Amino acid sequence: MTSIKKISVIIPVYNVEKYLSKCIDSVLNQSFKDYEIIIVNDGSTDGSGNIIADYKKKHPDLIKAYDKENGGLSSARNFAIDKVLSEYITFLDSDDYLDSDYLEVLYKVAEENSSDMVCGGQKKVDKDGNILARLQYPLNKNPNTILRRLNISGKLYRKDYVEKYHMRFAEGKTYEDDPFNLFMIFMAKNLKLVSYEGYNQLVREGSITSKKIQSSKIPYEALEYTIRYVSSHKEICNDYNVFEYTVMSFFTYFIFQANKSHAYLAQGKERKSDCSAVLEFCDFTLKLLKKYMPLYYKNKNLPIWKNTDLQFKQRIGTLGYAIMCKFNIIKPIVKLYYKL
Repeated sequence: MTSIKKISVIIPVYNVEKYLSKCIDSVLNQSFKDYEIIIVNDGSTDGSGNIIADYKKKHPDLIKAYDKENGGLSSARNFAIDKVLSEYITFLDSDDYLDSDYLEVLYKVAEENSSDMVCGGQKKVDKDGNILARLQYPLNKNPNTILRRLNISGKLYRKDYVEKYHMRFAEGKTYEDDPFNLFMIFMAKNLKLVSYEGYNQLVREGSITSKKIQSSKIPYEALEYTIRYVSSHKEICNDYNVFEYTVMSFFTYFIFQANKSHAYLAQGKERKSDCSAVLEFCDFTLKLLKKYMPLYYKNKNLPIWKNTDLQFKQRIGTLGYAIMCKFNIIKPIVKLYYKL
């Protein structure tokens, strides 16, 4: 009988035969050995299925492999979560890869602090492995940093914690990890941030985040659920003021940066979203702020002279967003911004 492992590494796969071996090898080469790999082939039409079968044959005790009809990234992740018996979960996209000490570092922190969740940083890399950016928590500058990264990169979750709230990813959407992690980060007990970036995220044309946003793909319901739930459970949120600021910071990023250009790819007209989708999102954010966070403009983290460990553009952008919402001028400014 196969023993239950400490960590399950979930890898959703769809048409990534060019990158998949490097991804799987990076897990097999971990210094921490008490893990399993759960691979979900989400209806790939290239050679990904054959690659998975080869690895499964070579490592039957380490790899669990499943095939399902194509349902998207969130669907594959959710499918895998239901298969997990391990104590912890971490997610790895199939075109990304890990440093060899990744599981060891995060597991040690989680165990030493009885953490529901551990958050590390990430490296942005190109196809040749060149580092484009290091994104880490600036704990050396400020141990109490309010920075919270909402993607799945660099994170370890206690399985019981995920199941306590039955958290799953919004299916059929993009930016699906943002509402998921917005909830998980702020409802976690003993949340730990670490100044370590052992997750390597490949930046490439054709990836989901390199494509322009469609209104139908924005996870509206999941975002509202998270904001409604956390705002009504302030007493158990690990830092509600930071939660409120993080929500505004995410809205700012989504409106003014994520859909305007891509920071690590050649920019072009194809990257811009239809302004109407962004304006619809503005209406949505205004509704949520007024309904669940009516005093958002008084958040103690908004002054730009505070939290100097955050990038200046993040501080000035989030403050500007709050002011625009307060005086209900965000939509005309966004219209002008997207014409530039």
